[in-house]
Amino acid sequence: MDSIVLIALGAVLLGVSWMCWTGRWRAWSRIAMLPSVPITLAPGLGLCLLLGGVGTLLPSGPKDVLIALGLLASVAGIVLAFWDPSWYGPRWFRERDTTFDPLVPLNAAIAATVRTEPGEASEAVARARMGDREPDERWRAHLVSDEHGRPSAMQRIGVVRGHLLLYPDALVFAADVREDRMRGSAVVEIVPTASIVSVQRVPAGSRPDGGRSGPDLPSRVMPRLRIDTTSGAHVFETAGAGRRARELETRYLVAVI
Repeated sequence: MDSIVLIALGAVLLGVSWMCWTGRWRAWSRIAMLPSVPITLAPGLGLCLLLGGVGTLLPSGPKDVLIALGLLASVAGIVLAFWDPSWYGPRWFRERDTTFDPLVPLNAAIAATVRTEPGEASEAVARARMGDREPDERWRAHLVSDEHGRPSAMQRIGVVRGHLLLYPDALVFAADVREDRMRGSAVVEIVPTASIVSVQRVPAGSRPDGGRSGPDLPSRVMPRLRIDTTSGAHVFETAGAGRRARELETRYLVAVI
């Protein structure tokens, strides 16, 4: 039974390695950390398991030869994986674009652990623009906008995570520290309360232009808050959007009537 398991695992690894070598599966080649593993370490280990499994079914002499060859293959795979010579691999792999791609999730996760905080955090910038005053309230909310792009896979498409700071004379959005770290700059938007025309809860995926979008799960299920002003619309994704809309309406619209 152990032999069958070893042979099966070895065959699977070799099959995956074949797909990677032939280019039928290429997404792995964009990962920054040890990108050659699927065509170096994986086939070496696969061959080791396959030969080891077959060897256990044979007499002592042939068994020792196959196990030795398997161990040699695994060692060769390890050496190639860490050496990563430029001449090794299929042509498409050698000629691939090796530019660091932050839109690959694993690359983005690695970058998030090594990037330092920007010189000015979004919330610090927001408070400074409001005269270093403390806001009346601070809500968790995400800005819905394509203006700020998506620098890495750590960000959602068309969304900037952050907080809303409520002041008597302005509603201020400031990105959170994770966004600051990946973007390298502050994201702040200030909505003067005098310019607010209406506030309402809108369906998940709603955008400032009135359209609907959002490929990720939160965009499909999280309700949003739309604030119409004399200069345009602002949309935020927040928990309890209906309740938040009523609170803003009471604070900024009903209070001035």
